Amino acid sequence: MALDVKLIRDGRANPCVATIGTFDSLHVGHQEIIKRVVSQANALCLIPSVITFEPLPQTVLQTNHARMLGLSQKLTLLFEMGIRQVICLRFNSPFAQISPSEFVKHYLVDKLNVRLLVIGEGFRFGHQQQGTVQTLLKYAAQFGFAVEPMKHVQTINAKVSSTLIRQALMAGDLKQASHLLGRHFSICARVTHGAKRGREIGFPTANLAKNPAIFLLNGVFVTQVIVENKKYQSVANCGTRPTVKGKQQLLEVHLLGYEGDLYGKRIAVEFLHKLRDERHFIDITQLKQQITQDIQATLSYFKGSP
Repeated sequence: MALDVKLIRDGRANPCVATIGTFDSLHVGHQEIIKRVVSQANALCLIPSVITFEPLPQTVLQTNHARMLGLSQKLTLLFEMGIRQVICLRFNSPFAQISPSEFVKHYLVDKLNVRLLVIGEGFRFGHQQQGTVQTLLKYAAQFGFAVEPMKHVQTINAKVSSTLIRQALMAGDLKQASHLLGRHFSICARVTHGAKRGREIGFPTANLAKNPAIFLLNGVFVTQVIVENKKYQSVANCGTRPTVKGKQQLLEVHLLGYEGDLYGKRIAVEFLHKLRDERHFIDITQLKQQITQDIQATLSYFKGSP
């Protein structure tokens, strides 16, 4: 589905209505902005577009920043929201030095053909985030395009943000994370070969080791896995597996009722509910007993779900 989005990495874009940001979570606040982009683009007969960055500025400027969405997953979600053109700007140290005026003239006007830019009211851009909404409005009048600021979407006591979602995930509060995202938090990646310890003890798992979002979670979770457009109930462990003296953070998912080879397939793991924290067991027998209990708890969860 993501392939239906026109992805521009270095080149000129078609005339568009656009928004700009990292969109690392595509939460409900982002979704309101994107809805406006799509509706305005349709009204003006222009292409609904998103301008974003790869790598994410946070991963360049901060250490140990675990992104929530990979580019492929982000493109798929944007397409589902109605976006048809994504402009991906390469963020690096020289790019971070670009002044607000240079960014507007060189990128928004000359290269990207932005006719209307929809942004959040706290939008900042350019070197050291010197550019504000007022700066953008001034340049828009100068260069002949329009700007539409939008108010932040609020929760009961704070604006919706990727930071709030990160905090909810790290606290194991999947209900809050889902509320802020407007969907279940999910991790998409290809299944890789592991040590096959799960298979040896009777609980084969799909292993996903290379998605940075796994560092936001720790414990055992009720999940559902999407494989080739089919959903399977599942239970997942995200952590280092202390019982077998593991050191690398891994996501291991045991699919209930699935038969087949998952190696090399791209799957999506949706996180529904946290069952417990990861912990050390004195032997494999105790571990197997606990896994059996986790599976029963997962089945009970789905029986109680609408």
